[in-house]
Formats: sequence, structure tokens, C-alpha cells
Amino acid sequence: MRNLNGIKQKAIFSVGFILLVLTSCIGEKESLMGDPYNPKLPVIAESFYPDSGGLATKVILNGSNFGTDLNKIKVYFNNKQAAIVNTVGSKLYVITPKQPGDTCTLSVVVGNDSVTFEHKFVYHIRTTVSTLCGKPGTTEVVVGTLAETEFPTITYLAIDDEDNLFVCSRGSGYYDGNKFVMLNEKKDMSTILISNTGAPVNQPCMLDDGKTVYLPLDNGTGFWTLSSENMWKPRRRDFVPALGSTIQIDYKHAFAMCKLDGYMYTRAKNGSLMRMDPKTSETEVIGNLMAGSDSYLQFSLTDPSILYLAYTNKHCIYTYNILTKEHLLYAGSPNVAGSIDGERLDAEFNEPRQMLFDSDGTMYLADTKNHTIRKITSDGMVSTVIGQPGVSGYVDGNPDDALFNEPFGVTISKDGTIYIGDAQNHCIRKLAVE
Repeated sequence: MRNLNGIKQKAIFSVGFILLVLTSCIGEKESLMGDPYNPKLPVIAESFYPDSGGLATKVILNGSNFGTDLNKIKVYFNNKQAAIVNTVGSKLYVITPKQPGDTCTLSVVVGNDSVTFEHKFVYHIRTTVSTLCGKPGTTEVVVGTLAETEFPTITYLAIDDEDNLFVCSRGSGYYDGNKFVMLNEKKDMSTILISNTGAPVNQPCMLDDGKTVYLPLDNGTGFWTLSSENMWKPRRRDFVPALGSTIQIDYKHAFAMCKLDGYMYTRAKNGSLMRMDPKTSETEVIGNLMAGSDSYLQFSLTDPSILYLAYTNKHCIYTYNILTKEHLLYAGSPNVAGSIDGERLDAEFNEPRQMLFDSDGTMYLADTKNHTIRKITSDGMVSTVIGQPGVSGYVDGNPDDALFNEPFGVTISKDGTIYIGDAQNHCIRKLAVE
């Protein structure tokens, strides 16, 4: 045991000494130690340590002819570039990038030379959930500090460029007591923006200016708009039928902003897909899609012509191409409720609602009746991020422990933090994926 402890201590001392040497020159454009890169000699990749980790793991790469000019060296974990802290020619000190993939090929590029390491780096995603504000069992909206803030049922969320989080809160009566609340984590405050929306308010949407929010009323042609430019003073508006267009709306559940054409899109429960000019409120019906279900909308970040529709009561997700008018099944099985991970067309959901896309194009969604947050990667793989399928409860922590009670809403901040409207727990939960 003493020998093992001695070996461990020596290993820790060695790694610590290497990090001390490598970091001693941070801030210099060129290291003060080691030989410069020689284009007449090969760049050699030998080993690295550690061989696994998560975001911002410190990794030492061993080899030769890396050079000492940081401006000429690039290190990749799969296709994602890592930050290089320093080099001593035969060693590179790098920081792992965010979510490069589960199994990573490490490569070093120096000048026109490129080399890869034989062994793979195993990337671990660290996921935890905590409570931002609210608590189970509360029945009224209370504002103030985040510790004081309470909600009855929380439904859908949005966030602006200043990290103001917007919360739809449903009262005890379906058409009574519905409020729209803004809170800011950094400022540790919450405030009521609309004390009585007049009807349930559904999935809000930010205009592409990042400072104006559009809030659809559940029934009819009405909606609210609020902007930081007029101190968040709410304005009640209605759709105006475009010339030659007839609008028939029973219920609408979401707005989605299209960056391709600048229109705001919504779908009625009767299947009518509409687009609205945000400036004039002129609205026209552009298609007839699946009827008989609530739906929640989000445009793709990588292809702004693709609109995603979560058909809650049909337990599936479709896409609609606004250019070709194609309406295709994307994930899940229509009219089949369940919780199955895997290929998107083999997966099952149970009342999916609000969706979001992160900067990598991964979709996250609130799978309400499964009490989970699910994700769909850009290559079409579905997995459960956090929560226990079919098990409701209220527990913060890691994926093995965390529990939700009918999450409705999800939104994401600029730094990648995901906020969740945990409806029946009356809480806003904060999901850190890393």
C-alpha cells in the first residue's frame, strides 16, 4: 500500500510539475522553452494524459516537433478545436472543447503538417439540474428576489439577449389568473409584466432583434407584444387578414420566428399554418397540416427553411419545409405514446411540448408525460438527458437522481444553460449540460 501511495504521489507530482512548467509562460505568444517547429522534420504524436474527461479538462499531449509558436499550432478533438494554453515543443497543454463527441480522435496541426494520436479520448458529458426559483405546492404568483419568487403552474419560457427569462404562469382557473412574468438571475429579481393575460398564454417567441417578445393567446386571433424599448409595456394585438385571405383559428399554441423571411409562424389546432408580418400583423394561411392536436414550433438553426412541430396529442414531431411545402414525420410514432430512445423514427414520446436548439444543432424538448427532458442530435439519435421516464417527483441532481413533474417549457441562454418550466412542481429548473 505504501508503494502504491508513493507511485500515486510521484505521478501527481510529475503532472503538477509539467503543468507548472507549461503554464509558466501563459500570455506569451511564443514559449520560452523548447525547440521551434522544423518543417523538414515530421511532427510526431506519442501519447496524452488523461485519456478521458469532460468540458475544460486539462490534457497534456506528448510528442515532438510541435514547435513553440502558439499561433501556428491547432489541436482538435474530432472536429472541434481545443484551446491551447502553452507548448514546450515536445508537450502541449490544451483544454477540451465542449461536447466534441463521446469518443474523440485527437489531432495536431502545425503549419502544413497534421498528425493524429493512435488512442482515443473518451468524453463524458456532465449533466445536473438545480432549482432556480419556485417550490412545489404554491398557488399564487409572488415576485421579488428569486428566493421569494413563487408560481402556480409554470408552462412555457423564452429568453432575450440580456438574459431576461420570460415565464408563462397559468392560474387555478383556465381563463383566470394567467400571468406573464420576467425574471433575471444576475439581478436576482422577478416582476409581473402582465397581471391578467385574459386567456392562457402559450409558447412565447423572441423577435430576431433579441429584445421583443411575442406571446400567443390560446384561442382566437389575439396575442401580446412586449419590448425593452418601451420598458416592457404590454400591447394587445390581433391578426389582420392579408388581402384575399380568410383566417379561421380555434386554438394556437406557439409562435416561431423565421430568420429566412422575417415572418412569425403559428399553427392552429384545426391544422391551419399561418405566417404573420410582425410589423403590420397581416396574416395569411399558407398550408393545412395535421389537425386535432396542440403543437409547439421551432425553426432549425442550421436550415431556417425547416419548421419543427411537436404534435403533443399525437406524441410525435414533424418537419415542414416552408419552401417545398413538404410535411414529414421526423421523430416518434403518430398516436403511439411511450418512452424509447434510439433512432428518431424508432423513438417514442409522451406529449412532447416546447423545443429548443443549441449551437450544435441538437434539439432538446420537454417530454411532458414522461417527466423527462429528451434530446435529438443532428444525426437523428434520441436520448433521455435527465429525469426518469414515467416517474414524477421533485429531486435536483444528476441524471440518476433528478425528477420532474410534467415539464412543459424549455429555453436556452447564450452560454448554453437550459431553463425548464417544471409545470406541476411550480418551479423553474436549471439544467447544466456539462
